Amino acid sequence: MPNFKIFISYRRSGGYDTAKLLYEKLKLDGYSVFLDVDILENGNFDEELGRKVKKCKDFLLILSPGIFDRFAEKDYNPKEDWVRQEIVCALEAKKNVIPLVFGDFSFPRRLPNDIKEITRKNAIEYNPVHFEAAYARLKDAFLISQPGLYARFRKQVRNIIIMMFFILIAGSSLAIYEIRRQKDLEMERRVAEVKVEAQHREDSIKAAKDEEIARKDSIIMELKMARALDSIGAAIGTEIERATESMMHQSTDKRNNSKKNDKKTTKK
Repeated sequence: MPNFKIFISYRRSGGYDTAKLLYEKLKLDGYSVFLDVDILENGNFDEELGRKVKKCKDFLLILSPGIFDRFAEKDYNPKEDWVRQEIVCALEAKKNVIPLVFGDFSFPRRLPNDIKEITRKNAIEYNPVHFEAAYARLKDAFLISQPGLYARFRKQVRNIIIMMFFILIAGSSLAIYEIRRQKDLEMERRVAEVKVEAQHREDSIKAAKDEEIARKDSIIMELKMARALDSIGAAIGTEIERATESMMHQSTDKRNNSKKNDKKTTKK
């Protein structure tokens, strides 16, 4: 069975809406709050309420207009007035009683002795128009109870979560950037390799072409040299033939002259 730290006491007629609003607001801020309508457990109603009051630290009393009107009724029975029983229990248990006083509320002229002490308690003036101001004052200056650890450090936890979220986003972005950068580098490396291979092929083709041209030029040069040698040989042969013919003519002329001379000598 949970132990609630704040007990909200109210009269359903005129005080329920405010009690419910405070209950939801305090719960949202991490406080442990009891409101009989929503979370009263099984058992005798009066006994269960008494246990809840005795276990709380703060007793928040909603003093709405008409909350004590029952006291003037002829058949009024204090033991059946749960609001009065709650107040008596809180005062006897020395709880931190916090009256939340509506603007048009006023205490009756005669208040029963068992709850008269509430008139001496410091109270919070409540105007629904200025609810947030009254609620802030309640938390800052009246409540002894503290919200749960998460609620107390909710802002810090939220900031840490936000920071971790941005760190995660930043880390993911860096990881994605690094992966893309590595892919770009790999692509650049492959492109460079392809360019080098293409250049090698181009150089090989050019070298082969240059070698073919050189071989053709060599063949042409050899042919030219052979032709030149043939021309020289032919010229030399022609000259030799001419020289031979000339020598033969000269020899023939000498023989003829010698024969002529021999004939002349014979005649003499």
